[in-house]
Amino acid sequence: MDKSVSKLTPALIGGAVMGVLSSTPFVNAGNCLCCMWVLLGGAVGAYAYKRQLPARSELSVGEGALVGLLSGIFGSLFGALLSYFFMVIFGEMAFSFLRNLIVSRSEDMTPEVKDWLEEFMKEGGFNPLWVLVKLFFELVVYSIFGALGGIIGAALFGKKKPAGK
Repeated sequence: MDKSVSKLTPALIGGAVMGVLSSTPFVNAGNCLCCMWVLLGGAVGAYAYKRQLPARSELSVGEGALVGLLSGIFGSLFGALLSYFFMVIFGEMAFSFLRNLIVSRSEDMTPEVKDWLEEFMKEGGFNPLWVLVKLFFELVVYSIFGALGGIIGAALFGKKKPAGK
């Protein structure tokens, strides 16, 4: 393990990939497939770290996991910022669609649920408590799956190929 090579830049690269793909509307549905974008971001971070290592160095599974973990932390932070940016841009359109859907299905709901949803819609869906819960959840999940993506990246990119092949 070469301690002179920083893991920060590769983790930021992996986190940026993770955050952008996981926050972009419609593209973010890819995370429904076993956190695909989070795994990819961890693997990209491991690949970027491997590219910084000296020519004869190998990327260990532990280093890949660490870079993936850091990518997950940065990815959740980038993703939170981008999610709220997209919420500001597309939020009213999404909430009007959701409001219409709720009204069309309201005969099946209890009065308490209707009241709670109406109160939630008055706030525009933006509640500081929900923001913190979402960020905490993403920090945990992105860190775990980012580390797994870093392990996969280390397995794919970590070893040098023999000279004859």
